[in-house]
Amino acid sequence: MKKVWITFAFLFTFQMMTQTSGVAIAQDTIDIKILSPDVVENYPGLETSVQAEITNLSDTELKNAMAYITMADIGKHMTVNLEDYSADVPILLDTLKPQQSVKVELPIRFVYTSQYKLYVTVSSDDDQQIHSSASIPVRILGNTQINPLFVQIVSIAMPVILLLLLFFVTRRKKH
Repeated sequence: MKKVWITFAFLFTFQMMTQTSGVAIAQDTIDIKILSPDVVENYPGLETSVQAEITNLSDTELKNAMAYITMADIGKHMTVNLEDYSADVPILLDTLKPQQSVKVELPIRFVYTSQYKLYVTVSSDDDQQIHSSASIPVRILGNTQINPLFVQIVSIAMPVILLLLLFFVTRRKKH
């Protein structure tokens, strides 16, 4: 009987240790909604702004909060260097009071032809989590109006014409 009580005490202690040492699941403290655009589908060179609403859902102030764009290239399965897109500078939100909502406008210029997922991301000094919005699809189209045969002719003919011109100019100077 003594062995049963020792086993029971051991199991009870083990159960209590695993319950108290477990990792707590963090509660979402920031809500981010992209207001516009819903979808981007255009040619390279498009300059636009992503408008988002950021809400502090917690009961405490969040200091030094900042919002920025995050993008993933779906075709290449990699994140995007936003310096190329003129979107690498975050917007400082300063302090978000409890339950406060702020609207932000983040500029971006799309450069490369591909398909992307775009997010608005927020971080704060007072919050260990990084928060992101739901993604919006971005499709930057290639210029399909270019005739490949014309490109080949120009890419071959132009150097030949320049070489012939150089040849005639140097020959003329000699005479």
